[in-house]
Amino acid sequence: MPSLEQVCKRLFSQPAWYIKAIVGALLLIVPVAHFFAFGYLYAMVEQARRGDALSFPEWGDWRRLFINGVAAFVIFMVLGVAPILIAWMLTYPLRLLPVNFGTFVYLPLVPTLMLAGPLSAAGLYQHQKRGEYKDAFRLPVLIAMLRSTKGYFWVPTLALIGFMVVGMPLMTFTVFTGLAASWVFYAAYFRFVEESRKSASRH
Repeated sequence: MPSLEQVCKRLFSQPAWYIKAIVGALLLIVPVAHFFAFGYLYAMVEQARRGDALSFPEWGDWRRLFINGVAAFVIFMVLGVAPILIAWMLTYPLRLLPVNFGTFVYLPLVPTLMLAGPLSAAGLYQHQKRGEYKDAFRLPVLIAMLRSTKGYFWVPTLALIGFMVVGMPLMTFTVFTGLAASWVFYAAYFRFVEESRKSASRH
C-alpha cells in the first residue's frame, strides 16, 4: 500500500526535480501555456496509473502535453474548482447575517476543500482509461473510488492545503508541486486498490 511519505521520497529524491517543477510553475502563470503544465501533471498521473516509476518526467512532446493539459484543466475546473466556488457562494448569505458566526461561516467550504484534490485525481484517472470526458464525470464511480481508499486521502489533502498555506510566497511553484505530489499519490493508491481487487478475484 503506497503512502504519501513513500511517494514524496520517490518524487523528490530525483536530481533536478525542482528544475522541472520550476518550468511547470512558470508555465502556470502564462495563459494558454498553463495547459502544458496541466499536461505534465496529467502525464505524472498516467505514470502512476500504469505502475511506472514515480518521477518528474522530462519535458517534451509538447503537442501531447497541450492536448492532455486541456483535458486535465477542464476536469480540474469542474471537479476541483467549481465545487469550491459554489461552496464559497453558499457562505455569502451567512456573512450577511447580523449575528457574527466568525470562522464557522466558512464551514460549507470544508467538504469541498477536502474532496477537490482526490476527486480531480479520480476524474483524471478514469479519463485516462479511454480518453472520454464522460468517464471523468461519472460521480457514482468517482465516489466509489474515494470510498475504496477508506479515507486515506484525508492526510495528503490536509498536507496539500498546509503546503499551499506555508508556501504562499512561491504560489505557482507551491501549487504545481503540491498537485504533482498529491495527484500522483491518489493515482498510485487507486491503482493499488484496483490491483488488490484483481488479485482477490483470481483466488
